[in-house]
Amino acid sequence: MNRPATGSLGRAGLCILLVCAGASACFPQNPDPLVPGTVVTGQCQGKESQPACVLPNLFGPQGLSLFATPQFAHYAHFIGPAQTTLNQTLSSAIATQLAILPIISPSSGFTYKYDSPSGSFVRTTTNFGPIYAERAETVGRGKFSAGVSYQRFRFSDIDGINLHNVPAVFSHVPDTGPGNSPELYEADVIQTKNNISLNMDSTTLYGTIGLTDGVDVSVSIPIVSVRMSVASDAAIIRVSGPATTIPGVGTIPNPHQFTSDRNSLTNTYFSKGSATGIGDVTFRVKGNVWRDESMGLSFGLDLRTPTGSATELLGSGAVGVKPFVVLSSTTNHFAPHINLGYEWNGASILAGDVTGSAISENSAGVEVIQNGSAIKRRLPSLLFYTLGTEIAAGKNVTFSVDYLGQAVINTPRVFRETFVTQNIPGGTGALSLPTISGGKDTVVLSTGSAGLKFNLFGNLLLTTNILFRLDTKGLRQNITPLVALSYAFGK
Repeated sequence: MNRPATGSLGRAGLCILLVCAGASACFPQNPDPLVPGTVVTGQCQGKESQPACVLPNLFGPQGLSLFATPQFAHYAHFIGPAQTTLNQTLSSAIATQLAILPIISPSSGFTYKYDSPSGSFVRTTTNFGPIYAERAETVGRGKFSAGVSYQRFRFSDIDGINLHNVPAVFSHVPDTGPGNSPELYEADVIQTKNNISLNMDSTTLYGTIGLTDGVDVSVSIPIVSVRMSVASDAAIIRVSGPATTIPGVGTIPNPHQFTSDRNSLTNTYFSKGSATGIGDVTFRVKGNVWRDESMGLSFGLDLRTPTGSATELLGSGAVGVKPFVVLSSTTNHFAPHINLGYEWNGASILAGDVTGSAISENSAGVEVIQNGSAIKRRLPSLLFYTLGTEIAAGKNVTFSVDYLGQAVINTPRVFRETFVTQNIPGGTGALSLPTISGGKDTVVLSTGSAGLKFNLFGNLLLTTNILFRLDTKGLRQNITPLVALSYAFGK
């Protein structure tokens, strides 16, 4: 955030003297949001209903700023690490995690191979395959399967921090006195408790067709509904005391308050947004390169296209390329599998700065806001690995269990911190307040998966599954349910 220009500070000092003489009317009560010393939300301005803009718009177009009192013409912007963490790091961390959420495998539960001696297609396995993982078998030449799945996400925490109670301390913009000098009132802080609600429902249409007995291609088309809201309870802590001393002016009441009422030391801010639409469409090709009586080996490639709107959190905003290898058993009753791959991701505004606001100085040395294009940075790449098995529990039921690991490289993270205020004579003394800070780190996300596939009749499969977290890293909920129906055409 900006500090007032030097000329404004000079006028502020003159006006304070006039105020002491009874001439307080020379100060504006409501600063223009585009004058130097204020903050605007760039590309998110006027887009409050878009989920990715909910956090940047939480405190309004000027950011977290206070009432400019008649006794003190001061815009009182509060910034500190919490501003960047809430607006950028937390937004980027949420968006990054949304981009790498596990989706159901589009592979068919029924796999076939043409048998030349009999002149017909025969089943290559009698179990119905994994749910979130891949097996080496392909659907079979000319065979086609299609399905629809539903996943329900109600996120509860990020990096072990409860999303419904995120602490953030905002410190005062520095050096706001005459000649850009520090002032005692700059020790004051605003303590906030933020309740972030993030819900997502994803309905995915998927299908697979066999080009040959050893190669098939798949497509997954998600239809996503996202709802995000933030409520922030803010409290001014007058660390510098009930009054503050201005050199050359004297002692005046502490100017920090939310409204014209001097005792207005608390306020609540609220922002929300929602969107529904097509997410990122993913294409997959998989080819079987080796098979014997007990094992099979296949290679595959996923291409994620940025078809979902990034500012609406419907998609990642970047291309993703994911080659992978599959080694699996071809036995029917107990069929373990291993998947291993690496995902490269392109640049997205969700990994950069969706607001597009930048601060620079004009020829007169006055800081101004520039509203340019949103800043793009690369989404983190990741190594993924899956280990699991299918167990045929009868002719019409297959039980599937998996461990899903994702090593996300240099990803945005949110950390718990303690903010210690200054010890000002006559003030509150040094206070230790909980807050958050942002950074980047390579983390391993561990998730378990357990589900069942039921053959209802013919080639119709009902799939039920739950994902459950095995750690507290990343954007998480305890349980993620999934239900799906799929049908394989032909025999």
